[in-house]
Amino acid sequence: MSAENKLENLGNLFFKYRGQIPVIFFASAFILMHFFANSEHWFDPMRTFYAIGLVILGHLIRALSVGKRAEHTSGRNRDEQVAESLNSTGIYSMVRHPLYLGNIITYMGWAVFTGIDWLVFVYLILFLCYYRLIIFAEEQFLTRQFGQKYQDWKKQTPLILPAIWKYKANAQKFSLKVVIENEYAGWAASMTTALILIWFELYVLQQLNNNHNTIKLLCGALFIAIFTLGLRYLKKKTQFFKVQ
Repeated sequence: MSAENKLENLGNLFFKYRGQIPVIFFASAFILMHFFANSEHWFDPMRTFYAIGLVILGHLIRALSVGKRAEHTSGRNRDEQVAESLNSTGIYSMVRHPLYLGNIITYMGWAVFTGIDWLVFVYLILFLCYYRLIIFAEEQFLTRQFGQKYQDWKKQTPLILPAIWKYKANAQKFSLKVVIENEYAGWAASMTTALILIWFELYVLQQLNNNHNTIKLLCGALFIAIFTLGLRYLKKKTQFFKVQ
């Protein structure tokens, strides 16, 4: 097996488990927060603003990508690459992989939230390498699927850093339903991450015995549960998200 095939297989493996692998990164973050705790950074208003801002920006980029996507592209297919048409307008005219860009920005937001400055740069490098392997496998698939059409688009469109001046309007109508249907799980994951980080920081600071903090955490957990289960029910058991 050639080195190229090995890289593609590794990228496909990362693609298949792309929902689970980031959890390993953030499990390690909690361990590091024990050894490199910087409580002065925790709950700092400016740092929290930057962290939440990055998380929201990442989700907005994903929403713009998914909300005007062609059918059977930019989805949450788990086991294999799927693409019946090539996205090349809208946000895809500025950057080839906006979904992964959105993910990286979101993850950097949570890295900032840990309060460990050097961890932001370490995670940035790790996630760039991680997604580069997924992108390699995905682009091998797209080259086989669309041939020269994909190669032409690839040559004029940046990999991960958007070229705003290259924007070409997308005639596809933006669908909020499509966004919610595909992205609610990611939003729930981000809210859960926030809740766990806050809980962990309060635990380290020995402030969990404060009834006010406990009530806020429980209310947050209840909201996330209702939000996730409610939208999952609408998706699996009703026609609410069906787009005409």
